[in-house]
Amino acid sequence: MITPLINLRPPRIVVVLIAVAVVLFVTPVVGSAQDPSNPYPDGDPSGYGFDENGGGPPVDKDALPPANLTTGPTPMAVWQLVQPDWRPLRQEIDQLVAASKMPVPPRVEGPTLRNEAHVAFRYGHLPLAHELFFAHVALADEQALEDLKKLQFCAYFRRPVWALRWGVSIGLHGDTDVTSYSPIRIDGSSDGRGMGMDEFGGGMEDFDDPRGGGRRPGERPGQGPPDDMMMDEEMMMEEEMMMGYDDEFGRSGERGTAKVEASIPDPQVTDPAITERFDDLMGAVASTVAEGMRSRIEKGQFGHALTEVDPEAKDQGYMVGGESVPQAETRMWIPGVVYLGEGSIQEMSKAAVQANIELLLHFDVALKEVRGGTTQNLTRVKVLDCKNGKTVVLSGAMDSREVQRLQQTNRGTAESHLTEALEKFWSIIDSKIAVTPFPQLTPEVARRRVTGLLADSSLSPLRKLAEIRFLGVSGWLTEEEVEQAFDIAIGADGMTVLYGSPADAIEILRELALQNVSQSP
Repeated sequence: MITPLINLRPPRIVVVLIAVAVVLFVTPVVGSAQDPSNPYPDGDPSGYGFDENGGGPPVDKDALPPANLTTGPTPMAVWQLVQPDWRPLRQEIDQLVAASKMPVPPRVEGPTLRNEAHVAFRYGHLPLAHELFFAHVALADEQALEDLKKLQFCAYFRRPVWALRWGVSIGLHGDTDVTSYSPIRIDGSSDGRGMGMDEFGGGMEDFDDPRGGGRRPGERPGQGPPDDMMMDEEMMMEEEMMMGYDDEFGRSGERGTAKVEASIPDPQVTDPAITERFDDLMGAVASTVAEGMRSRIEKGQFGHALTEVDPEAKDQGYMVGGESVPQAETRMWIPGVVYLGEGSIQEMSKAAVQANIELLLHFDVALKEVRGGTTQNLTRVKVLDCKNGKTVVLSGAMDSREVQRLQQTNRGTAESHLTEALEKFWSIIDSKIAVTPFPQLTPEVARRRVTGLLADSSLSPLRKLAEIRFLGVSGWLTEEEVEQAFDIAIGADGMTVLYGSPADAIEILRELALQNVSQSP
């Protein structure tokens, strides 16, 4: 809503109006109080300030115009006397007009906490997204029941899951100072690192002009731009320097008017720099494993929570609790898998435990410089159980030199080599690490589960509330048992979540999500 202009700067406007009124109305009154029989009180019958001999003081060209004592000062005299500064007022008007032109964000629809979970996910905050999802299902209103019933069972961990927590890391060792990592490429191409000058397909004349800016179309090597082009560029530079500067009245030039845009940051689920690093080191190995993991996550093989987040969604807002969400510092490699960094398997397993990761996908990259200056890239990928530190599965070796030999002898391709090395890897993951429908329980088993759930320090309070809600909605816990479990988990706030207003319950659950993430290492 645009504020009425009279309310923008009332003190300045009031002062100006009072000053004008004083000059216009008080001065004539003073003038009318002079002796009516002597219209020239200074003894100058001419009224122009000269003596009888035509002499007198010199005329001051900068003096204000003479006032008419009957009608008051002229408008120009009043303007020069007051000289109001309208620039602050104009700036505020421009700001209000600019704000009115900003595009209105799309209307937010759907459950509040689930929307916020999706927002956090789109900006790369996977732990916060999980916590907000648990808050959403713990509320257990009509809109949350469908997500609440997505709870499944993981036989490997012997516990219910909405989503397994995956992490990924890289272990690089060997001749790491090589000029090219020489990863496996599906098309058989190389990275282009370490090439000599002759391999670029051109000589020194193909590089940018030393004067800056590079060669222009139609310009021969070593030749500068035409004079008229240089003049045009100089004029453009002068115009660009003038853009954005205000004139003496605070008005921006037409060229300097900034385009009004909504200050909503663009979300990024994954980090392009991480993807680029994986591609540089492992090429087709990384992309093949990434695609295999992505397809299994989207199918819900590791849990159904947050598998349907639309990165381009416009109807879920861009805030959590009224605050805009910045891009996450710890980013995802692919949606649902957090990138932990590079280091040895021992270092990365410790980092995974600190980040509350359950399963670590670790790429082991060994580099060896061989005769001829080429590099042998030998990569394996393993899955580590972060709970007990044991290896769940280890892939076969994916060897760049072996791929070259297969292609040279027409005995295979890069794709066939990767498929063979990863066949057992995927088979074990699909058989061991997969979720199944939640089994039927008896009330006695459900009560024992709640006892163990409340004592499990690896689970957040919201994760506990979510499962307790599921057991209650499924009919395996009584209402009194749910109340008691909520009270043990979060204290008096549990009753507000269960029986308070939706707004109060949402506020409590959101705050629990934010607190848990902020307290995590």
